[in-house]
Amino acid sequence: MKFTGMFLILALFFSMFIVSVAQAYTTKLYVDPSKVECWAPALDETFVINVTVANVSNLRTYNIKLYWNTTLLDLVEVNVQPFFDSSYIDKNETNEDQGWYWLHVATLGGPKTGSGVLVTLSFKITYEPEWPENATCTLDLTDTRLEDWPSFEPILHDVIDGEYSCYSTPPLSLTTVTDKLSYEVGDSVHIYGNLTLGSSPVQDGIVALEVVNDSDQTIVIRCQSTGVPPASQIVEIVDVTPCDDQGNPQTIFYRGYLAHFNVTIRNNDIETRPVLITINTYDAENRPIGIKAFNAQVTAGATSWVMLGLGIPDTASFGEAMVYASTLNKWPKAGGTAYCPEKSATFEISGSGSAGAGTQSSSSNPEGTYNLTFKLPSNNGVGNYTVYASSEYMVHEPTQKTRKVTNEVTFEVVWLKYDFDGDGEVDIGDVRRVARAYGSAAVDDPETPYDETENWDPVVDVAPEGGNGKITIADVREVARHYGETI
Repeated sequence: MKFTGMFLILALFFSMFIVSVAQAYTTKLYVDPSKVECWAPALDETFVINVTVANVSNLRTYNIKLYWNTTLLDLVEVNVQPFFDSSYIDKNETNEDQGWYWLHVATLGGPKTGSGVLVTLSFKITYEPEWPENATCTLDLTDTRLEDWPSFEPILHDVIDGEYSCYSTPPLSLTTVTDKLSYEVGDSVHIYGNLTLGSSPVQDGIVALEVVNDSDQTIVIRCQSTGVPPASQIVEIVDVTPCDDQGNPQTIFYRGYLAHFNVTIRNNDIETRPVLITINTYDAENRPIGIKAFNAQVTAGATSWVMLGLGIPDTASFGEAMVYASTLNKWPKAGGTAYCPEKSATFEISGSGSAGAGTQSSSSNPEGTYNLTFKLPSNNGVGNYTVYASSEYMVHEPTQKTRKVTNEVTFEVVWLKYDFDGDGEVDIGDVRRVARAYGSAAVDDPETPYDETENWDPVVDVAPEGGNGKITIADVREVARHYGETI
């Protein structure tokens, strides 16, 4: 009997629960839109919501409060809408410290039946999350009361809150590295790095590279793909063709004379674009031998061409040479980025004398990486060189926003690799410099009783495994082995 009674009580309880869950009212009070979503960067952007009533009958007065997270949002504007033909606003109050808005309105005429907006609220975004975090808060409707006419009884209604979310977007990151910190004139320089979005390699990006010497002269300007060319190119290089001064194709040029190159570009955008058109020539030994640039305003949808002339220096090696054409919005040193990957063409440098060894060829890079190698020309001198790298990438999903990133790295060019003081000879002064740094390191080991970084000198980190972050006997031996060398 006890069991039967308990069963009846439980059955009654669950039947009441089911009825309660199933209950839904005709009248609704809700935030519109129900979800507000944005993606960083979004700081100081604004959005608008409405508090709306639907299917109400004989409404005499309404009272609502809306709460939000004050860390994420500021309420910057309120517009009470004329839902009643004539009304009295008893409360129209904002508390920014606690993050709530209170509105109480009563009709001065007859009651209202129907649907409509009660109030429009504008919020400013005051916080944006950093990857990989997101920020979310409820736009919480509470203390809501709708009263009817003439009984002043509450009108039962469903309340539907809103939700605000700001999603972080993965950062665009660019690494730029040279294979050594110091080079001798005539050495090959290898520049490489990665372009990533969050933790994923960017397989269709472009990295613009500008190398500037100690005299502030640009010796290299290139635009490297990080895998496959972008499907959509704002300004596209159609063709680059070696030619004579009349524009007729020509593939052989002589030292001491001008070589001309016809560069054809197309603006695929819907607006006029400023375009920096550059060409960078290399001889058969992969030495940069010249740069020419031209600034143009290219009309939307137009195809344009420009012919650029460059002298072939007497020091250029004979044989097959290369020209690389690029389009940018401005120089990478000034923060400019590439519109599209470079295009190249071959030509021959001829004249009396022996031919240079080797030729250049361009190849695709593994996903998210770029690589550039060139030989240092002897006529650009010694000193500190700077590599300026930049990239711009459209984050297609879900933001459709462009992200830009820049980076730079420096390296030293010397006449002799181990001539640290630049006097033209590897002498006792250079040996003393590496000896002074002996035992030092780029990062201190807490296990040692002294500060290893105190005498750290990265220039003398020259052992065969160079760049290992420590000055050991191997570095001293390497300098001593070249003792007495001169330019």
